[in-house]
Amino acid sequence: MKKILLSLVAALCLATTLHAKADQERLDYTLYFNWKFVWIKAGTASLTTRPVHYKGKEAVEASLLASSSGTADNLYYLRDTLTTTVSRDGTPLYFVKHCVEGKDVVFEQAWYSRSGGNYRVDLRKDYVDGRVREDQWTGPTQPYDLVSIMLHARSLDLDALTVGQRLTFPVVDSKKVLSQTLVYLGRQQMKAEGGGLVECHAFSLKGSGDDAKEVLRFYLSTAPQHVPVQIDINFRFGSAKAKLR
Repeated sequence: MKKILLSLVAALCLATTLHAKADQERLDYTLYFNWKFVWIKAGTASLTTRPVHYKGKEAVEASLLASSSGTADNLYYLRDTLTTTVSRDGTPLYFVKHCVEGKDVVFEQAWYSRSGGNYRVDLRKDYVDGRVREDQWTGPTQPYDLVSIMLHARSLDLDALTVGQRLTFPVVDSKKVLSQTLVYLGRQQMKAEGGGLVECHAFSLKGSGDDAKEVLRFYLSTAPQHVPVQIDINFRFGSAKAKLR
């Protein structure tokens, strides 16, 4: 179940607007794990967005927290926080990931800048044994992390997308930058956790290439705020889902 939180980010952050209000915005989800073909309630996730100042300038901060609980802690212990800071126009500025997933403890950071027509990301990963790994990426295309890319996607006109349309971006993933593709699957009817059907825009997130495996599938309400109704997550050892409360 590694990188469950990264998968959740891709859908949860689509519901966040870059034009943040003075009040903090929050979305709450219930997590479910599929354990031996049985869905069990696994914990909670939340996304908060608020206006901040970064290096003296107005910015927006989005923070995602995910936590397993109860019986699910014995199956897979999860305590994760991902936070991104972007400018008011959506340009990534800073990203930090602090995750405890099973026996893995992760603390990673990314700083964004631009110089001479190229984009740059300075990467740092701190290990529990005290080691530090630093790296740098440069390229001609604006890079994102898995939070800020979805803040960007939130600004798109979803009704203008065509079924099968593919959106590809360079994305910070751990200590490297990878190409990720978002595929639009069209409109579908989804059952809400409280009952009833909700019309949604369906998306699939995967790596680049025709044979890339699907990381997750998520469903955004067709209402103006495009709130995620359900997120289906595929990982190495099974599957999980998050449903809007």
